[in-house]
Amino acid sequence: MKYYLLVLAVFFFIPAYGLQNTISDSNIQVALNYPDILTPQDNFVLSSVVKTSADQVSNITLTISSPQLDISQNQFHIDSLPKDSTLGNNFNSKVKQGTPDGTFLANVEVQYFIKGYFDPKPVKNSLTKAIEFNTQSKPLLLLNTQSPDDVFAGEPFSIKGTIKNQGSDAQNIQMSVDSLQVPLDGRKIYSQTNLEAGKSSDFEFVLQTPKDFGIPTHASIHLNGTYMDKSGKAYSLGDSLNVFIRQRGLLELGGPEGLWIGNFFIAPVVGVGTIVSSVIGLLIFIWHMKNKKKQKRVKK
Repeated sequence: MKYYLLVLAVFFFIPAYGLQNTISDSNIQVALNYPDILTPQDNFVLSSVVKTSADQVSNITLTISSPQLDISQNQFHIDSLPKDSTLGNNFNSKVKQGTPDGTFLANVEVQYFIKGYFDPKPVKNSLTKAIEFNTQSKPLLLLNTQSPDDVFAGEPFSIKGTIKNQGSDAQNIQMSVDSLQVPLDGRKIYSQTNLEAGKSSDFEFVLQTPKDFGIPTHASIHLNGTYMDKSGKAYSLGDSLNVFIRQRGLLELGGPEGLWIGNFFIAPVVGVGTIVSSVIGLLIFIWHMKNKKKQKRVKK
């Protein structure tokens, strides 16, 4: 009697960011992970995980090829893999010099043999799929910025956002805010040393207008910035936002957007003779209605 002990210990690197592609059928599944942005002549890892979902799967061969890629070993072979088991492999790759910015394709082929209950010998199966890579030779930063529509004069407010790098690595990112309509104080400068390809970073400016800013004004706030690539070439980025600046009202509570109390909303501008008097009138009406119901009950 023969005994077989199978121990699989797999250690492989999966990029912290990137894309995932899957090629599969009812017997096998291969997951591929790789960076979503590549740079010509940069080394990267294309990691693969093979998983079987059937018995008697053997002689598995995974092949990856592309005219734009140099892959040190573009084939990975597994003699046999039990059902529901996984095994991984890293393909050490490099984008060839001269590859233009944009997308290119790599071909993925999976071959394996499987023996069914009624098969006299294992049957060969083959899967193919084209996966897409994106290469960029320079950084490309995009801004997604948010600000309040209304702000109170003399009170702090925030402009928040996210920088996403859809190109190659960016360095020495510098941003500042200003406005031609109103002076701004506070935290007006943002800087970051490096932002890798495909990654994002959050930022925040905490600003304040002068307290004595009297006339309600629609002001444009401009975000201006610069960043560099690895060679030191500079690029610019920017955005513009509109905010309405005004004084806080005498009886105004909460932020300039208004205040919720339970299920009721109090509008931001509370005039002494408008909303307040309306609320008081409503309360008096409700009080009279309750008293009227009590009087009817007493008469009965």
